[in-house]
Amino acid sequence: MPRDKQGARFWLGYVIWQIAAHLLLPITLLYLLIRARREPGYRQGLACRFGLVPRVTPGSIWIFAASAGETKAVGPVIDRLLSEGHRVTLTHSTPAGLETAQRLFGDDARITSHYAPMDLFWAVRLFLARIQPAVLVVVEIELWPAMLIETARRSIPLAHVNGNLVERSILRDRARTGGARLALYRLFDVICTKTDDFADRFRAIGVDSEKIRVVGELKFDQPVNAIQSSAAERICSQWATESSRLVLTIASSVEGEEPAFRDLITALRQLDSAARIVWVPRSPGRFNAVADLCIAQGWTCARRSTSLDKDLGGTLLDDCDILIGDSLGEMDFYLGLANLVVVGASLVDHGGHNIMEPLAQGKPVLMGPSIFGIRFAADAASAAGAFQSLPTAAALTARCAALLSSPAELAQMTAAARAFTIHHTGAADLTVTALRPYLPDLAS
Repeated sequence: MPRDKQGARFWLGYVIWQIAAHLLLPITLLYLLIRARREPGYRQGLACRFGLVPRVTPGSIWIFAASAGETKAVGPVIDRLLSEGHRVTLTHSTPAGLETAQRLFGDDARITSHYAPMDLFWAVRLFLARIQPAVLVVVEIELWPAMLIETARRSIPLAHVNGNLVERSILRDRARTGGARLALYRLFDVICTKTDDFADRFRAIGVDSEKIRVVGELKFDQPVNAIQSSAAERICSQWATESSRLVLTIASSVEGEEPAFRDLITALRQLDSAARIVWVPRSPGRFNAVADLCIAQGWTCARRSTSLDKDLGGTLLDDCDILIGDSLGEMDFYLGLANLVVVGASLVDHGGHNIMEPLAQGKPVLMGPSIFGIRFAADAASAAGAFQSLPTAAALTARCAALLSSPAELAQMTAAARAFTIHHTGAADLTVTALRPYLPDLAS
């Protein structure tokens, strides 16, 4: 626990946070209720959010993976832990995380999956009493003070995996909390991060060097879903035409950039009316809005939810201009359709969404200018020729059009993406090696 000159500020911040969290509890519950109108999963598992999870045999590995992306990222690590004989308690903040865990691990008796307790000290304590984990592993960037502090108070080791710390986050946390939130990183016994630059930032905020391991990016070790990949190949064979074989997937778009993507699609279709577009909004709350936007443009649309069955069987009409990806957990399918991927949250100042998933499938990636959230991968992929960040929506559109018009250049960028992926695998094995000193002794 922090004992330096900032220790008093740290504990004062924790007390203030707990007071605020309790005062805001009615608003939090109202928020969950409102979200449940669009995503019914938010209505489920409310008892778990107060720490009332089913009891399990003590000594499991507690892994907190907030949503779908974090759950998929840590999947290869969980697979390795299970193969060694460990048991896992997996917790999430969102229905997408819970659904992803259920899809990845099914009814495997060695793993249980719940909503994480709210960040109320008593809810976390109740959760810990019922689970009695051997170690807590937090995936990526979502840190909750009570979760970390109450776990550390029980002398349970804390590990941070696939950790990234961008400069903007450091500046924001210092401005908002005086560095109190950054001090949470010093609670971890080990931090597995992605690059030397991230390691330097962790050291700069006071994390001991001996706690830091540079292991790479876990998302490159994610296996591609075989069913989704096979379905994508089948659909691509249906879509193939003599005039064009290009499929552009717009992945994880957000509301503010939808007009720009509408204009991008318009320009591409003017250049080649046979080009196919797959548009996958980030949030389920935007599925209908994106579909309505496409219909208003006069485009022939198909929705994954109504055109294909549960196992992605079925046929898409040959005159389908746009496939709306209105499902969760099927990004491998949507990316598998693509020759070129544009990743969203980059034409607005959100920092960009995950580029590792398309790169892991050997797909070249384009984005807008906002990439501060994925800079570590973007710089390396750009240097390898597998990725480009364009300064404006117009420049992004022009680059997509150029690649559409130049199969040789697109093939070169695709080859670079495949080579880049091969070079960057192996983080899961290194992560498990770093965790091993904190894992329970299975021989005892």
